[in-house]
Amino acid sequence: MELQEVSKSILNQLIDVSKQLKGDQFSEPLNVLSGNTIGKHVRHIIEFFDLMMLGSASGFVNYDQRSHDKVIESNSQLAIEKMNALKQEIDAITKDFPITLQVNYGAEGGKNQTMNSSYFRELQYNIEHAIHHMAIIKIAIGACFKEVELPANFGVAYSTVRYQKQLACAQ
Repeated sequence: MELQEVSKSILNQLIDVSKQLKGDQFSEPLNVLSGNTIGKHVRHIIEFFDLMMLGSASGFVNYDQRSHDKVIESNSQLAIEKMNALKQEIDAITKDFPITLQVNYGAEGGKNQTMNSSYFRELQYNIEHAIHHMAIIKIAIGACFKEVELPANFGVAYSTVRYQKQLACAQ
């Protein structure tokens, strides 16, 4: 199933990059990230996928319930282990099913709103969300860790890759 394969490919790309970061590079506050770290962006991606997987069991997904796990964002090995586990969980679900998405856009909190979604729709959302954060990671690596080799099209939307290929063929 394509959504599963793409999700696992994204996690593999993040694993590859995480393995290349040496010493404290994963958890080093970077000016280009406004003092944030690559590890925080990786942790953020992991937590979204993790909440989606928990929601696949409970029937409810609420991405606001992230734990902001400081250990995952500072320990690349633990983040890698978690991403490997997520790949297995994603691989195990092959059929779509309904999920209720809970959201809350109130700055002061307030009432959750619910909407109908599905596992495949949330998997697709997580792919796009991850690519967005990978683009930010790509900027940080280009500015601070030029020795890290990024996978082809790291942080680039699949639609953009197709568009760029069309432009190249037209020239």
